[in-house]
Amino acid sequence: MKRIPTTFALSTWAGFLAVTGANEILHLNGHLAIGGVALELPAGTGPVSWGVAMLCIGTAALLAVGLIRVHAADEAEARRGELLGFAGIGICAAMVIAASLFGAPFAAVFDRLDLAVWSIGLSLVALAFDACIFAPDDEDELDEIAFRRTVAAINASIPRRRDERSGRDA
Repeated sequence: MKRIPTTFALSTWAGFLAVTGANEILHLNGHLAIGGVALELPAGTGPVSWGVAMLCIGTAALLAVGLIRVHAADEAEARRGELLGFAGIGICAAMVIAASLFGAPFAAVFDRLDLAVWSIGLSLVALAFDACIFAPDDEDELDEIAFRRTVAAINASIPRRRDERSGRDA
């Protein structure tokens, strides 16, 4: 079964956090623009910026691993991927809470806290929705086989009358 809401939520957050972490690292290396396009303002300077960069990149990696595991064929592996996804979104929620309570440095990461809260909420709903309706593909195939057997059994149980002219069942 495809997990489109989970895939969208995890990949969006992973991309956002990876770009944010790369932005911080580029600022630490003295780059203010790439290809003539100005970078976002850094979250801080020195160790603060390194901390934000490593937290963002580490969380993006966690979400990427969770995304890969969610699409594994093994159900236990997919469930572990869900847990990694929930953990990554939890870290994002902690960063948003830190931005709202303390401001810098996370306030520079999340310019609009109201949108960040909505994004986290919708991401959690997407992961929870997929976790509730998840069914491995193997079960779908077994259901199809059971359905076909049932239809064949019903078809075999229907009484037939013979057509006397052709000698076949009518």
